[in-house]
Amino acid sequence: MGLYILSAVGLPFLAIAFFTLLEAAFSSAGIWGVLSRAGLDLCRVSIGIVGAMFLDVQVHAAGTVAAVVLLIELIFAAGAMLVEKRATDLGVVRQSTRAFGILAFGIVSMVVPAVLIVLNGGH
Repeated sequence: MGLYILSAVGLPFLAIAFFTLLEAAFSSAGIWGVLSRAGLDLCRVSIGIVGAMFLDVQVHAAGTVAAVVLLIELIFAAGAMLVEKRATDLGVVRQSTRAFGILAFGIVSMVVPAVLIVLNGGH
């Protein structure tokens, strides 16, 4: 189970962390903008992870479960986009609060595939 979580969730997370560090080092954007984009990238990657997890599943209602989980992932991504686009309307004034809010949505969306792997017994 540990290797499956590492390959399905850990490696994509580490890749996003690596490219975020590169962007922070070589981009002219501020650190809060870089972190905001990293949160959105985590949401996008988690949608792909969940989609790939249901490609070869022999469960009776796999299509329904996949649709529900993908919708949960899309809700997290929409929440991150909402915080990004309408932060001032939501009362979020500081860029750091906005960036950490978006990053929180991204991290939680990466936890969903890991929880599914654990609940499925590592398969």
